[in-house]
Amino acid sequence: MALPLLITLLPLMLTGITVSSASNVSCSGCSPPSECNAAGNCTNFCTGGGCNMTCSQNVKYCDQSCTGGGCNSNCDAERCSLLCTGGGCNMTCPSGVKECHLICTGGGCDFKCDADNCKQDCAGGCMNTNLPNGVTCSGGCVSSSCDTAKCTLGCIGGGCDMTCPQSVNNCDQICTGGGCNSTCNSEKCMLGCTGGGCTMTCPAGVKECHLICTAGGCHFKCDAEECKLDCPGGGCTRAKSSASKVGVSIILFFIFALATVV
Repeated sequence: MALPLLITLLPLMLTGITVSSASNVSCSGCSPPSECNAAGNCTNFCTGGGCNMTCSQNVKYCDQSCTGGGCNSNCDAERCSLLCTGGGCNMTCPSGVKECHLICTGGGCDFKCDADNCKQDCAGGCMNTNLPNGVTCSGGCVSSSCDTAKCTLGCIGGGCDMTCPQSVNNCDQICTGGGCNSTCNSEKCMLGCTGGGCTMTCPAGVKECHLICTAGGCHFKCDAEECKLDCPGGGCTRAKSSASKVGVSIILFFIFALATVV
């Protein structure tokens, strides 16, 4: 190998980053260094925490891991994944990304996703979740999944604020800890509240709005074309709506809850 070429390649050999990957992926503080293979799959590993990780549009799959927590991930790859075991990470996937997945076991993460398919698993509860078309969940959402047809939000600890705008066709929400606030402008909306004390609001323009409050004490504000309240725990209140229906659909609720958790 000619000496000038060896001198050119030596810094890249020492850092473990291939020539093709140097402009596609970066990570400040990562150990071991970032790597990309010939197929366009790149990896970032941050063991100390507090790393800044990026993957460009030229990357097919970007796999990021942050064991120390407090990492910032900006991913423009075709498919993105961040595993944050230390908690307190921030992940951003802009439009144009096909799949974006955040796994935050330590909790306290922020997720901003405008990809075609967004998924969040946050066992410790994530602080702020912002999904495509204005879907949001704040205050401790543990799971979320959103694509072009349907969004599902899950809050285990309770006290979450969940929003689904008009641009979403179907929005399913579950709140097992109680005390959640849901505002849904989607075509079809459902909130399953097992902890009680939830408030669900569906304005005019919504086709179907369904609140299932097993522990009771929920408030239902519905001006949708079809409103349905199931409150076996009792003590629920609702605003007047000519299309309101009251019933007890426990079987449907448990099917919904199971599908959401799984």
